[in-house]
Amino acid sequence: MSKIRLGIIGCGWVAPFHVQALNSLADRVEIVWVADTDRRKAAQVSDQIKGSHSVGILVDYHEGLDGVDAVSVLTPHHLHHPMTVDALKAGCHVLLEKPFALSLKEADEMIDVASAAEKVLMVGYPHRYRKSTRILKDLVTGGRYGELFMIDAMMDEDQREYVGGWLTKKSTLGGGVFFSATPHMLDVMMYVAGDIKTISMVGTHGGLAMEGEDTALSVMKFNNGVVGATRHTWFSAKPGDWYTLRAFCENATLTLTVNPIGDLVSRGHLCPWETRITVAGSDNGVLLESEEGLDFTEEVRHFLDCITEKIPCQTDGHTARKLMSAVFEAYEKAERDGGLF
Repeated sequence: MSKIRLGIIGCGWVAPFHVQALNSLADRVEIVWVADTDRRKAAQVSDQIKGSHSVGILVDYHEGLDGVDAVSVLTPHHLHHPMTVDALKAGCHVLLEKPFALSLKEADEMIDVASAAEKVLMVGYPHRYRKSTRILKDLVTGGRYGELFMIDAMMDEDQREYVGGWLTKKSTLGGGVFFSATPHMLDVMMYVAGDIKTISMVGTHGGLAMEGEDTALSVMKFNNGVVGATRHTWFSAKPGDWYTLRAFCENATLTLTVNPIGDLVSRGHLCPWETRITVAGSDNGVLLESEEGLDFTEEVRHFLDCITEKIPCQTDGHTARKLMSAVFEAYEKAERDGGLF
């Protein structure tokens, strides 16, 4: 079977994570080119790609669309819609970094274009695909600990050295932390507990110079009766556990924690990690300890499988739209009820 030819659009902070994953899957995929309006950034990412072949460096991604089978779109949020539509119409499968789009109208157009082109459109929510997340889901839904009745998640981050430029404006970010990054938690919670029936949020400014909220909390109820909550800040003076997901079942509470060892912002894909799953209740102890961190390998592998095996995509446009719809519902309530500013 021939390798999938792939182009990378956008060479910012997240791009090396994708390259790391693609390098580990080099038997299935070949990175043909990387594109960024800043040629220097594109060259830096190109240098990280393993293999004997020459990787093209583009300033205009349009020049490379007819030479690849698929693209990874890793650009600022306001560019997701036009770039994805361009790629799909050119006949490319698309792996798109979250969030899906800035509006449901944009999302619907992207879904329609993908359907008409008969191409895979997958939105990147890597936490769902992590091995530890899948283990947690199996533990929660397997019946050993009884029925799930509550689930919550927390992301505790200090992004003062990272948030700037397009991240500070609603017109390019799409909102605040709840729009941009809290969906990482919401997607996993929906993966474990199912679709959200109703959701509300509140947000505030902890101190970052950005138009949207840098800190947000949400509460929700799922269709199956499970209740949930999220807490997320980009302005933590002293972060504790970077990511925590806790599932409350009838007979035990299961907790997944994921922590970078060192500074994630500066070290990026080179940062080492600690991941644990613990149980308290009918059983007590550590169920998993691993070095798995913010690894995109399983996400990218699934994207490739969707292309070659034509299997259903777990985070396709329709799934991502459900998540977007819940986020917009929460924002609308917050704006109506004074839950923002």
